Amino acid sequence: MLKYGIWDLPGLDFFQYKNVFKGSKGSFRFAAFGGEDIKVLYWYKDVCLECAEDVKEEHFELTEDSLYKINEFLSEKSKAE
Repeated sequence: MLKYGIWDLPGLDFFQYKNVFKGSKGSFRFAAFGGEDIKVLYWYKDVCLECAEDVKEEHFELTEDSLYKINEFLSEKSKAE
């Protein structure tokens, strides 16, 4: 397993099989969905995705390089909390 950064994202095959990876830091929450691309939903409240009100969305290509980009993106967004 490769280490993509502090978020310890799973490998590309995890997302190719349309799995969902969730994580948090403080009150920052995110969920990354595999499929045609990788869709990342994120919010800043200590609630589950289904209860979150202000959910933002970002899309990334389904590539190995995107996993590094997602890690950087999540790191940046978690600091904006």
